[in-house]
Amino acid sequence: MNELLTPLDALLGYSTLLAMWGALLLHWFFPIPSELNPLSLWRQVAYAIAEKVNHVEDAPSQQRLAGGLALSVMWLTLAVLLIALSQIVWVPWLFDLLLLWFSLSWKPLTQSMLALEAFLLREDKPAARTLLAQSLNRDTYSLSPVGIAKAGCETLLIGYARGLISILFWYAIGGGIAAFLYTLIVQLSRCWPTRREEFVEFGRPTSVLLSIVDALPSQLFALLIATGHRFEPALSAIREQGREWSFNGAGWILAASGAKFQLALGGPALYDDRKISRPRIGGEISPSPLHLALLNQQLRQKALLWILLQSFLMWFAHGLL
Repeated sequence: MNELLTPLDALLGYSTLLAMWGALLLHWFFPIPSELNPLSLWRQVAYAIAEKVNHVEDAPSQQRLAGGLALSVMWLTLAVLLIALSQIVWVPWLFDLLLLWFSLSWKPLTQSMLALEAFLLREDKPAARTLLAQSLNRDTYSLSPVGIAKAGCETLLIGYARGLISILFWYAIGGGIAAFLYTLIVQLSRCWPTRREEFVEFGRPTSVLLSIVDALPSQLFALLIATGHRFEPALSAIREQGREWSFNGAGWILAASGAKFQLALGGPALYDDRKISRPRIGGEISPSPLHLALLNQQLRQKALLWILLQSFLMWFAHGLL
């Protein structure tokens, strides 16, 4: 004879979904400062390892090998440790909640972009450049107000994708461990950016891995952004421009958003005083502080829709199992 489930038992049966919402609420009200997040230690280790094993005078193949080994040692070691730890924790859903909370990073980014908008409205270019430099991995000292707004829009778009959407996607696939391991790859790609001369080869294995794990969730989010008003132009931009940027989904997101809001994104950028050519993407209107606010509002709505859709799919999948 089957035992009757109490409402609490039924609720706890959806612990993975409850942990996701708990982590989202915690991140919304209590985002972890970057200096207090365990990921800050991960970044310090990444910088220290690169300083020891990355030698620009080595052959490109040797630099790529060193980068691949550094990635493997760091990432696989922590993956094994987390999997082993998951076998001994007393409350698995709390373990998932904490890992997801540590992984999320979109709330501080939105607050930073709101501050950037305020600086631009006050025409305080030095403060805007300094604030933007905290989120960007490239030079900001020579950016014009239009360049600052454009970089802010791009940062906001990629930040939503990598600081929220892709994390939730991998959480649905493999729980808190998968979400946290995805975030570790993102952090390594920021520590070893291939657009900087010293990491062109050393950071390539990490860049390729990020492209692989980023592709599907970013492309799905780009399609979600495209829905609604100006869907056809956004879809055409994805087909025509998205693949010119990169194959990891970032191009899809920039193309969809640029075409939907008719914003001119992409173009040349400075990295260590070197001008790097990037494809121009999107529309014809130069970004402004108004577009930063509009984009922030629209992305918040699309992100909420993603969360609701994912929650329903997770609930439905749990019912089937």
